[in-house]
Amino acid sequence: MKKLHIEPCKDSPEVILDPNSNVFSIKGICHPENVTRFFEPVLAWFDDFKEELIAKEERRDVKIVFLFRYFNSATYKYLISILHKIYELKGVGCSVFVEWQYEEDDEEMKESGEELFEFSGLQIPYVCVESEL
Repeated sequence: MKKLHIEPCKDSPEVILDPNSNVFSIKGICHPENVTRFFEPVLAWFDDFKEELIAKEERRDVKIVFLFRYFNSATYKYLISILHKIYELKGVGCSVFVEWQYEEDDEEMKESGEELFEFSGLQIPYVCVESEL
C-alpha cells in the first residue's frame, strides 16, 4: 500500500496517509474550489487501506490527526465521511484514535472538533488538544 501525500496549497491542507507509520494527518486551511475532487482520493485511499487489511488479515493501531486553521461547510461533510471510513477500520479489528488539534486560543476550532464528533454519532476515541506548533 502506497503512502498518499497531498501537498498543501493556499486553499487546501496537507494530507499524509502513511500506512507504514499508521499515522494519518490532514492539516491546514481547507476550502478547495472543488472539495469533491480534493477529497475523492483520500476517501478512496481509506477504502483501499481497509481492503488490504482485510486481504492480509491485519489489525493495526491507527491514529489520525486533524489540525485546521479554517475549513468551510463543504469540507465539514467530507470530514464526517472520513470519520466513517475510520470507523470502518474498527469493524475490521483495528484500534483507532483521533486527535483534533487546534491552535492556541482558537476556541471556535476546538468546538468545531467537538461538534464534528458529536454530530457524526460514531463511537471513536478522540481528544481535542491544543497544537504544539
